[in-house]
Amino acid sequence: MAGTKILHGTGLRFRCVLFDLDNTLYDFASAKEKACKKVIKAIGRGDAYDLMSNFIFSPYGVENPRVIKDYLAGYNITDEEVVSEAVRIYVSTKMAEIVPYPGVYDTLIKLDNAGLKIGAVTNASTDNAIERLSKIQVIDLLDCLVTPENSGFRKPDSAIFIHTSALLQVEPHQTLFVGDNLVNDIRPASQTGMCTVHAKYGDRLPPEYSEGIVPDYSISAFPEILNIIGL
Repeated sequence: MAGTKILHGTGLRFRCVLFDLDNTLYDFASAKEKACKKVIKAIGRGDAYDLMSNFIFSPYGVENPRVIKDYLAGYNITDEEVVSEAVRIYVSTKMAEIVPYPGVYDTLIKLDNAGLKIGAVTNASTDNAIERLSKIQVIDLLDCLVTPENSGFRKPDSAIFIHTSALLQVEPHQTLFVGDNLVNDIRPASQTGMCTVHAKYGDRLPPEYSEGIVPDYSISAFPEILNIIGL
């Protein structure tokens, strides 16, 4: 990951830009959906959206392959080779389908060239986050990657954002945070004093889940954050 940067008279309002990962830098929901469809096609039973729902509400976590094992067991599919192949199909298809939203790489390059510190805050495991960031080829542009494993906090706990500010040695009010989830991302970041940007292009939650949360800005495409920053 990138080294710590120092601003030299840029005149910019912000010193740091933080991002959520899934559905902010890349369309993770679409990648999971395609992976679930491929699993269902391979086993010849079930429904992809049911499998997706099982991941979302899983007690093991949204990425645990035990979800697939339990789902197949519901159709009396317990052969270990079949289960292992279904998991392999899911994992490989999901990773293959993870691509950055338009303009993500070029936008991050511009932020980096402007001397802004760049960080990512996610609830994904550290290994999964690194794998996805490497897949979209932006891992080397980050000054920090904060996960529940390396911070001890999980969104929507605002402590994870305070922890990130401390790591980057910036004040929350000097930070722009971009995320797709109003509840997990925007509200806790706002509570710390960060300026918040709702990546509405990646938000798939029904409006009733917003709980009246209002971000400072909303964007329809990733590069629009440059206008907010003044680049």
